[in-house]
Amino acid sequence: MDGASATPQDVANGHAGGANGHTTDLSQVLHALQAIYNPKSNNETRRQATEYLEQAKRHPEAPSHGHTLALDTSQPAQLRHYGLTMLEFSIRYGWEDFTEEQANVLRSYVVELAQSITAQDPVYLRNKVAQLWTEVAKRSWGAEWMDMDQQLVELWQSSLHHQAVVLYVLETLSEEIFNREDPTAGLRGSDLGRACVEIFTPAAVLTEHLPGRDKSLDVRHGDEGWLKRLCDNLSWCLSQDYQHQDAVKLCAVKTMNALRACMPWIIPKAIAAVQVIEHVCKALAVPVTELQVASVDVLQAIYTRHHLHDDEFVELVCPMFTPGSVSLLQEVYNWTLADMNIHDLDEKKYNLCKKLSELANSLGLFIEQKPQQVPEGSDLPGIFRFLYDVARNPSLVVSIPVLHCWTKLLRSKIVRESPVVTNMVGGLLEICCARLIRYEVFPEDSEDITILFLNEDIDTVPERHAFLGNYRRFCADVIDVLVRRTPVEAMEHILGQAINTFQNLYNDIPPFQQQTFTKHSAPVLKVDAQVTIIDSALKGYLKWLSTHGNEPQEDERKRNAMEDSFEQWGRQVLQARFDDPEIAKKIIQLMSTFSTKALPDRPAFALSFLEYMLTVRLADNPAYPQYADTVKDLERICSLEMQKLAMKFADDFMNVYEQLENKVNEMMADPTTDDRQRMAYSAFLFIIVHRCTQLDRESQEERMRQMLTQIKDAWQNNEFTNSVSSFQAFCGSLGMAQLPEFLSANNFRGVQDWSEQPLSGDGQAMQAVILEQSQRLPLRLTKTLLAASTEKLRDGSAAYESAARLWAEVIPALLPNLLQLVSHAQAFNDIDSNWSYLPPDLQQVIQRVLTDRFWQAGISTESRDDFFARVSGSKSTYEGFASTVRGTVRQIRESSYYILYSLTRFRDFFYGIENLSGPLSQALFGHAHALTAHHLSVLLTVSTHLIEGCPSHVRPQFLPDMIQGLFRELNGKITKEWDEVSQQVVNAGENDNLTDEMKTESILRQLTYSSVTLVAVLLDSRQEFARLDDDQRKDGPPICDFILSSPAVLEPILLFCNTCIHVRDTRSVNTTVRVLRTLLPRFKEKSPIRDYFCNELLKTAIISLHEPYFVDCQKDLASLIAGIIHLDDDIPRAIILSLPGMGDYSRVERKLAKLKAVNRSDERQQRSIVLDLLSSVRGLSIQEQGRIERAKPRRKTKFEEQYMSVEPSAGAIVRGTSPGLEGVAGMFDS
Repeated sequence: MDGASATPQDVANGHAGGANGHTTDLSQVLHALQAIYNPKSNNETRRQATEYLEQAKRHPEAPSHGHTLALDTSQPAQLRHYGLTMLEFSIRYGWEDFTEEQANVLRSYVVELAQSITAQDPVYLRNKVAQLWTEVAKRSWGAEWMDMDQQLVELWQSSLHHQAVVLYVLETLSEEIFNREDPTAGLRGSDLGRACVEIFTPAAVLTEHLPGRDKSLDVRHGDEGWLKRLCDNLSWCLSQDYQHQDAVKLCAVKTMNALRACMPWIIPKAIAAVQVIEHVCKALAVPVTELQVASVDVLQAIYTRHHLHDDEFVELVCPMFTPGSVSLLQEVYNWTLADMNIHDLDEKKYNLCKKLSELANSLGLFIEQKPQQVPEGSDLPGIFRFLYDVARNPSLVVSIPVLHCWTKLLRSKIVRESPVVTNMVGGLLEICCARLIRYEVFPEDSEDITILFLNEDIDTVPERHAFLGNYRRFCADVIDVLVRRTPVEAMEHILGQAINTFQNLYNDIPPFQQQTFTKHSAPVLKVDAQVTIIDSALKGYLKWLSTHGNEPQEDERKRNAMEDSFEQWGRQVLQARFDDPEIAKKIIQLMSTFSTKALPDRPAFALSFLEYMLTVRLADNPAYPQYADTVKDLERICSLEMQKLAMKFADDFMNVYEQLENKVNEMMADPTTDDRQRMAYSAFLFIIVHRCTQLDRESQEERMRQMLTQIKDAWQNNEFTNSVSSFQAFCGSLGMAQLPEFLSANNFRGVQDWSEQPLSGDGQAMQAVILEQSQRLPLRLTKTLLAASTEKLRDGSAAYESAARLWAEVIPALLPNLLQLVSHAQAFNDIDSNWSYLPPDLQQVIQRVLTDRFWQAGISTESRDDFFARVSGSKSTYEGFASTVRGTVRQIRESSYYILYSLTRFRDFFYGIENLSGPLSQALFGHAHALTAHHLSVLLTVSTHLIEGCPSHVRPQFLPDMIQGLFRELNGKITKEWDEVSQQVVNAGENDNLTDEMKTESILRQLTYSSVTLVAVLLDSRQEFARLDDDQRKDGPPICDFILSSPAVLEPILLFCNTCIHVRDTRSVNTTVRVLRTLLPRFKEKSPIRDYFCNELLKTAIISLHEPYFVDCQKDLASLIAGIIHLDDDIPRAIILSLPGMGDYSRVERKLAKLKAVNRSDERQQRSIVLDLLSSVRGLSIQEQGRIERAKPRRKTKFEEQYMSVEPSAGAIVRGTSPGLEGVAGMFDS
């Protein structure tokens, strides 16, 4: 390079060649690249080479060298590619520092590179050139660069490989300006959007349909526009030998990709004018899967547009309902099925099949929305047959979008009453009934065709469970709708089918035996499916009942006939005896639904059903633990259903109260009846007395008071009071006074696997004492009668008022010892407070005793049933002993929580107690730091009820202690636990127990998100009101008004929020950020709270914005940062100027001024300015950094995401640390 005359390259660098002595040896670049790609290079060599190449991109002459390298076809492809990355770096990070002349030269480089590509260039080089074109376009097209369209058209007319560059540019610009939120495009969003509309839309369409648009934007070349050129190009490709010429086939696919990208935003009239649908359907008709998939993607992009007007519906959607289009869809679908074999699946055709189903869903939903607009001559019967065929597909993933569509279509009277759909009703009912079986419990190696497809389609257990839950819900919805339409015929068919199933459960298999009991046997699954079908049918029947009106006499006649039929059917079922306790449970729950909902005026049936439950006694057999546990569960279900009957038929049962009381007393006296059952029977009688309307109030309350007196006396008992007077007394009362000595004497510390070590006779005796002593606490009876007193009662009803009056006498007697019990049950887990006197190794044993075993879907390696079988089978081992100790204390804790929660129902009788909040807060939170995240979640739940239930007039007295205590503990626990998780990841070794780590992280995510959800309720009245019923909403101003006017209450919540915008859980971060954004308008005036936002919260938001983990939160974080910057002129500016890479004061001032000037309601532009301002510290994902090639998992469509989405939990743990970006966490002085 000669310094005498400046070349375009020199201009781009801002100086003549050789100035400042900068030179770069191109051979070193090549050597550095070779060192990186050479498998024999060591890590240090690679590190130095990478460092050198990164520096080379920052060199003042980088654009010139990059351009030279990339143009030189004699150089290796990877060197030319590196040249392009040098240019990319200058465009992305140096553009705004260039003069207009320098920017023009840089743009000319990119245009020259695009013009110079050849067919021999690797695809990735061509794509990189096209990417550079779009990067320049986002920054200057429509401003300085006015002839881009002309240059694209010239390229378009050159060759197929030049066309590929143009197609890449068109698709990417569409995506980044309209469909994805690209921060660079966002800065010029409206200008770029107008330019796109201008060059894509035919001139004639613009003139006719957008006559008032801004015509000063002179960016288009030619009249036809890119939409027309793309369709013409597709027609040309289809006229060539696309089956044998890969370049032509690829060109057709890329053309349709570009069409797909512009379908969501182009004006509908342009789509119709250019006949996009007709062109694309021609591609769908060719037997080349790649073209068919691309064509379906274009159609789907059109049909997922929202708010099409009637004329647009006719022009865009109705062409798919013509006989020719319907026939085409059916033929292509049949073609995908022709040789579908799950053992040798053609992936491309199967993918096309799934996409066709999604397209069918979109078309079907249009019919549901606008059935009257479908023109004469449309083949709606053909579309319905097509939808019916797809719903029957053996793959549930193919079937589900259309099944979902049917749930909506059948709600349309026009659709429902069409002859073709009427003929399909039986078939639809059959499909849905057959598929309500619980596929998730089938064995993995099942040869069932449905299971084989599920294994193919869904990778993880949680996704499979979520998917099958959705599929079952849609099947149930279809049954519900069909029963509503023809209740008599449908119910007759469904109940007949169920009786037939119940009577033939053991055909071809041995009869039930206790020793072979399993919760998911074939007979259990059959009964479960029938019960689910009938439950869905009853929902439909009840909805039909609620809409009686047109023919009241006929409807009433039908109702009586159906109730007769239901009662007859129910009595027939009650004649049968089911020895399998799992089946008996399901039958009893079904009969309860019939009795309380479908037959609410048939007390005779309710009494027969009650008698059935009182006489269901399956033999308990401890030799088979799983069977014995299910028998106990059956007894519990019977108790619950008896109580439901008592609530519904209290007056009818009161008529035979004496006989019922005698029968219940007889059963309570039976030595085989355990305490739990006795208390349930007491609650049953209590409910009858409480809910009946026949007794006068005095005698009713006297009877109830007698029952409640035993609770009052139990809580005030001197012996019980002494047993909770200290932690030592508490342990002694549970038979655990000598626990450390027992653990030491039996050498628990020396045993590795506690589940394999049998428990001695002394140990089993101590275990029995612990269980027996815990049963003597007055918790269970209190819980049972509280539930009986409050369940299904509306505040203000006569029954509620009498319960509140009676419990008001009990609450003061109960509370002092209850709070002591809560405190000790939490303190049991506090090693530092209560076990620190023990030697360190014995403290570790206590810690291990307190460590729960738990199973988690999608993470635990064994099935849920296997886990419970393992726990059940280890009762007489060291692990079983430890489980008894921690389980007893946990049960006490959680029963106490439930009692506190139930007392909130009595409003002022509870909250009005003087000085309640201090002792309550101390009891709940004094030792809460010692609880695990799992146990703290339960405490969070009861605390949420206590806080939300507080009447508005008591908030100033009750809430401060509660909120301060709760958020102090949450902040401490969540901070500590996330730090430990991060440390585990950093220090992870080869042999670490990944499953335990994943379970720990998953539970921590759930705790964090539940806590953040409470924050949203407390600080955002919309969230609060969404959770309240009408009566609660009338109770004074929203809780956020109180909190936001009380700095001492708000402070711990904001401290917690500051923690939560930096936890490793995207969902929690996004929720917290959104809540904080809603608060910003409240703090416009100078205050300590506003300063906290502008200082601490801003710093944490910037730190999170910097870290690669939070890439998916950047939109929300950027919006929060923009909002905070608007709050105050000085503090945010000072913080931003203190950041690394922010030394250019004038640039920062420019950006801040621009942010203040833009429309506050234009969130996208606000975000874009912040992301641009903080680009030097904004985190890039590892893939975006180019450090690691992104693994390509099987991509899910939006539909699959919708049907398989699970509440996020730790599906995997990332090992090691991500490549280090420049640290920002230390950028702020503490």
